[in-house]
Order: sequence, then C-alpha cells, then structure tokens
Amino acid sequence: MRYTIRQERPSDYPEINELVKKSFATNADDDGTTHEYLNALRGKDVFIPQLSLVAEAADGMLIGQIVLYKTTVTTSRGAVSELLLSPICVHPEYFRCGIARALVAESLPIAFKLGYRAVFLCGDPRFYSRLGFVPSYQYNIRHIKEDTAEWSMVRELYSGALNGVTGTINTI
Repeated sequence: MRYTIRQERPSDYPEINELVKKSFATNADDDGTTHEYLNALRGKDVFIPQLSLVAEAADGMLIGQIVLYKTTVTTSRGAVSELLLSPICVHPEYFRCGIARALVAESLPIAFKLGYRAVFLCGDPRFYSRLGFVPSYQYNIRHIKEDTAEWSMVRELYSGALNGVTGTINTI
C-alpha cells in the first residue's frame, strides 16, 4: 500500500474529523468526542503544527493522523516541557498496515529537531511497547493519578534524555 506522510493543513480538518470519528468508533473506551478534543487542541498554545501529521493514500484519502503537543512534567525544580502524543488514529480499513508505526517514526525525528527529549502518552502497553514506549514510572515520572500506571508511557528521543528528570505528569 502506498501512502505519504505530511503535515496536516487546515483544509484537511473536516476529513480528519471524520477519520478520527471512524477510527475511535472501534474503541469501547471512546466517548465520541475525540475529534472535538483535537479541534480544540489546534487553538491552544501547546499545539505544534509541525507535529500534526497525516498519512495520505495515493488516491488522496487521509488514512492516518497523529498529533504531538507540549505537556509538562512537574518536578521539584519546576516544570519541564516535553511532548504528549494524542490522538493517533488509522482508518479502520487500514488497521494493521503499519500506518500508526510509520506516523510515530516520522514524528519523532521532528520532535527531536525541535529540541524535545521525550514523548509521553496514555495508551495500551501491548501496542505502544512495540513502538519503544515504556511505562513512565520506569523513569521515576509518575502519573498524577496512579503511581505505577502501565498505560502512562514515555519514549526518550535519545538515550539518557530523561536522566535527572523525576516528577509527575498528567497525560489525561
């Protein structure tokens, strides 16, 4: 299957909304508002346009989407700005084609070039561990609501990136 990954454009927003709705409709935990969350996120100062990407099929259809935006790790020395991955989705007809993996792989070097050290997320460890994410508590970064939350995960953008960073994060 051929597709390209590129930065989203405002003209993509209606199609991305539909993509997010279709993708998250397969998730029993979704309340149907993820597309609204994404739309609101675009208007906040934490939004980074370079880290809002789409996967576009050869016919022009958008089949995947990912956003990484600024978040804060609260430490004893103050706030540390890093990134949160949320949401990521793939059109149901293209599940298990490697699109989510490709979106993550494309976004991480951009994040590194922008000066970030790590990407956090809230997600299924069975899936995200295959993409190099581990529970954030392994780095002494605890989720604000649950100390050893397996679903509060992080991936360093380079080895040792989180050395000396301890604290809490709210990934929800």
